[in-house]
Amino acid sequence: MKRFFFGIVISVLGFQATAQVSEGTKVGIATGRGLNAQRSDVFWTSPTAVSNVIGDFYIDSLWQNGNVKFTNKIPQFGGGESDSLSGIMVRYNVLNNELEVLVDKSKNDIRVIRGNQLKKFTIRNGADAETYVNAATFKSEKPLSGFASVLAVGKLTLVKYFYPKITKPNYNPGFNTGEKNTIVRVASDYYIVSNDNPEKLNVSKKSILALMKDRGADVENYIKEHDVNFKSEEDLSGLFSFYNSK
Repeated sequence: MKRFFFGIVISVLGFQATAQVSEGTKVGIATGRGLNAQRSDVFWTSPTAVSNVIGDFYIDSLWQNGNVKFTNKIPQFGGGESDSLSGIMVRYNVLNNELEVLVDKSKNDIRVIRGNQLKKFTIRNGADAETYVNAATFKSEKPLSGFASVLAVGKLTLVKYFYPKITKPNYNPGFNTGEKNTIVRVASDYYIVSNDNPEKLNVSKKSILALMKDRGADVENYIKEHDVNFKSEEDLSGLFSFYNSK
């Protein structure tokens, strides 16, 4: 393993770890060995290769500053444990359920953290922050995989769940027609989460008023006063935040 001088590791590599992470661990992350990869295998050397697949793979393909919370504490080089990293550049690959980490932009050096190793991750864009939680932690009869963006928190927590919508090849060699590749599109659904139980939301005024009937009059007034557009994520988030405020 290459030697790194203490103090310049972070600036050279383009990301930093939280205070709990040892210097040895920082070097391990930088060299692709991760947080003691032989024991935890949190970081891989590169994203999963997928052939003959085209389309959209990311919620947002741009790199954003973020931090992550692991499902378990991860052993560090030199002893100790840590359950988080911060100040890293990330983007989430919906198809592979992998959080990609940009280690060195000049070398296009990308590592990944597998989705099942993460409890949640947060992406920051200026003053705004968006948190994504692991949908596998929900108590669902039909288990979900992947991540959901948290839009409103409270009695009725509103999340936006992302998943890959896959269209298989339909190429007909006899007529030389159709698509040879698998096509992927990122799709999403809204869910209401109560006591860790997710329920898919039918986004309509009638269904939402039924959910919020204990505050029916207040909610109806809010909808009128704010001219709520139920197709707008911002309006929907605002409505649920209002409901959860009391």
